Amino acid sequence: MNTSSQTPPTLLLNLNEVAAQLRWTRRSVERQIACRRLRAIHLGRSVRVERTEIDRFVASLRDVDAG
Repeated sequence: MNTSSQTPPTLLLNLNEVAAQLRWTRRSVERQIACRRLRAIHLGRSVRVERTEIDRFVASLRDVDAG
């Protein structure tokens, strides 16, 4: 029997987790969401960002820097 204590990665991150991933402040993340550069999911009063959205956002920043 193989019992693994590893949990799958979280698909939805809160704004503090997103800020930690990007090494930004929470306010900077909120600004990007307000400008619609970073897509967020609103669940009631909670705001979450998909892990894949962070990857897309970072890639878009690379594209701007390269151009």
